[in-house]
Amino acid sequence: MMPWQSRGVQVARSSLGSVVLAAALASCGGEASLSGDSECEATARYPDAIGCAYVYGKVTDTNGISLDGVDGLIRLGDECVCSSPRVEVDDNGVYSTIVHRLPRVTGFSDTATGTVQVLASAAKYPRHVTGAAYFDTSRVVLQFVPIGTTPPALQVNLRIPLPRP
Repeated sequence: MMPWQSRGVQVARSSLGSVVLAAALASCGGEASLSGDSECEATARYPDAIGCAYVYGKVTDTNGISLDGVDGLIRLGDECVCSSPRVEVDDNGVYSTIVHRLPRVTGFSDTATGTVQVLASAAKYPRHVTGAAYFDTSRVVLQFVPIGTTPPALQVNLRIPLPRP
């Protein structure tokens, strides 16, 4: 099960074979309905975590076609004292990840600014021919919650402009 599936985000195939991200989004807030084991919790990698934020989204080209073979990460400044998790995009262009806030001298803070970055890295993309990088970034404000509570879902969709063949 993908992490986004345990958080109430469903992926459904339309009759045309395209993938639609249906997340029961609030009309203005863009937050997914969370359910199941979606509580913020420490992990084996981050046993001292004091909080977390949840980020998910879809990566497409400029025509809205889902991209696979895409990698990335969420970059946060040192002042955040947070994990910088990898963004692993599945075959349908969908990703989800959790950012853990770690103990810091100034105590718990419920927001941090970061950047979600994705790069079309598979051999099928033109970078391997042209040497040019095809990527997208988005500046975000993460909302952290303490361990044991449910983080709000932050949807960040990214579009990578690929050259036409």
